[in-house]
Amino acid sequence: MVKRILAILSVLAALQGNVMAAEQIRFNESVLPYQDGYLISNFGTQEKVPAPGQADGYILYYDNSTKTLNDFIPADGNMVRPTGMAVYNNKLYICNKTNVLVYDLADLKKSPQTIAFADDDREVNDAVVCGGKLYVTVTDTDRIYEIDLAAENPLPHKWADIPGPNGITAYNDTIYVVSIPADYATVTDENVVYVVKNRNNPVLEKFNSTPGLYDGVAVSDDGKMVYVSDWLTTSVKAIDTATEKEQIVYQAKDLSPADFALDKNKLLIPDMMKHRVIVYDLNDNSEQIIE
Repeated sequence: MVKRILAILSVLAALQGNVMAAEQIRFNESVLPYQDGYLISNFGTQEKVPAPGQADGYILYYDNSTKTLNDFIPADGNMVRPTGMAVYNNKLYICNKTNVLVYDLADLKKSPQTIAFADDDREVNDAVVCGGKLYVTVTDTDRIYEIDLAAENPLPHKWADIPGPNGITAYNDTIYVVSIPADYATVTDENVVYVVKNRNNPVLEKFNSTPGLYDGVAVSDDGKMVYVSDWLTTSVKAIDTATEKEQIVYQAKDLSPADFALDKNKLLIPDMMKHRVIVYDLNDNSEQIIE
């Protein structure tokens, strides 16, 4: 009997260890669908803006099958303020304030490769893969870069200029980018949603005319709807690509809708200041909270 009790206690201790193994969501800026779950980037600090030299960022993985949060890339001293992410050819690209970190998904313990940017690029923010190229926004210098991922030494080349580029997404060869003010507060007429209809010929056009504090952007699988997150209205909006008519599809008081993602019919919204992810089903209006 004593042996049986000890065995049970051992199992319980192991289970508790597994529960405690994962970091908690902390200033989660971005969510990315991956395999049967979601990658969640976290600043990991007690403050929204980490102190100079502080590198406490980490990536969590939410497993849809087990409904659990797990460490994916623990704080390794490399991630200063991880934001937007992209996956391509078994590599994870993470925007990391002044650079992009590249992790090998086959061996996450390997030190990441670093893609450096210009010295004055201090807010490397979001990324999307399109046609074997990585498109990266840098908010403070109004630049979008293109990186050829097939190159032996991938380097950023300026692709376009846009006021305060934040979130970025792609549908076929069309690129959508949302704008946010440089001070993240004072909205101007330039802070709208932009579109480049042919990434091989980057001509920037305004996609809508409603200024906002835009953060994330995603496009539906059929390309008919663009979704954007807006801190000004604490909401996620849908914009019809044919009519450009927009409507709020999700809104909540004090919502801090950062770099969200669209997973089929579900919005994956990082409620950044509340340290949680809201999974909102566009079909039945149901919500799931990950925290």
